[in-house]
Amino acid sequence: MLRQGIARLLRTREFGVVVVLLLLVLFISSTERGEAFLGPISLQNLSRQIALLGVFAIGQAVVIIAGGIDLSVGTLIGFTGVLCAWLLARAGWSLGASVAAVLLFSAAVGVVHALLINRFRLLPFIVTLGSLFIFLSAGQLMTNNVPIPVSPQDTPYSEAFQFLGNGKVWGVPVPVYVLLAVLILVSVLMHFTVVGRHIYALGNNEEATRLSGISVLRTQMIAYGLCSLLAGLAGILYASYQRQGIPGSGLSYELKAIAAAVVSGCSLSGGQGTVVGAVIGSALLNVILSGISFVIQQGASNWEGTVVGTILLVTAILNRLQQQWLARRR
Repeated sequence: MLRQGIARLLRTREFGVVVVLLLLVLFISSTERGEAFLGPISLQNLSRQIALLGVFAIGQAVVIIAGGIDLSVGTLIGFTGVLCAWLLARAGWSLGASVAAVLLFSAAVGVVHALLINRFRLLPFIVTLGSLFIFLSAGQLMTNNVPIPVSPQDTPYSEAFQFLGNGKVWGVPVPVYVLLAVLILVSVLMHFTVVGRHIYALGNNEEATRLSGISVLRTQMIAYGLCSLLAGLAGILYASYQRQGIPGSGLSYELKAIAAAVVSGCSLSGGQGTVVGAVIGSALLNVILSGISFVIQQGASNWEGTVVGTILLVTAILNRLQQQWLARRR
């Protein structure tokens, strides 16, 4: 029994990505600046970036498993960061009320996406692409394209707010704890509840799911609502980390989330993958980007788009080859 379990683990995409991740860390650590890469400050910054991406990559993974996609998460992150900063610094709301309002708004966005996709039979790509532009413009209009700082002069809650993205507990960045909590909760939802089984079933075959009596609309509302909720949570954390709400920030983050989800096993056709894999993918993506900055140093940020795009293309090709191989075996 144990041997079979280990054999199944070794065959998973997640295990393969972990091996690649470890080899990559060993390679970077062997370079001239490898010691700095493994230094405490570098590891803290890296773990924070992995956590920030991992939070909304989990949401994107849930939507992809359900057979959809959400292109709005990047600009929603930017808008919710601006909204939270505005509520704190301009409207005078408390931290708890501001966070609750932002999370409620974010979840509602996902529910609206599901309604539009289900009731009007619109493609998820079109619906969420429209939202991408709406939130990008809304953040700029709300602030006249000027960042909203969250400082002690603006709100008595500035220190508590900044702690969410910059604080540490026992030397570990707070966003890491947030990621672990989200990972545990969503993993339980996906693997130990009826809702999770419905999400996987929807991604495998929507028509069969409908004919079996499962509410497709309700399942889509949960998947998209959770995705947008986690994007809103990430928006709060990013704004806290940056100590301000920045209009236009978050653009292209949706591609990072998709790359993180699919590289570790989520199929863009739906029905496959895990949220743990999305976090592993987030770690791989950030280690690659961080490693480039340590090895190349100058102009490293210019490589970010190339890295993310290459990962998406290679993963899509591998997924297609895997599907063709499985089809031939049948």
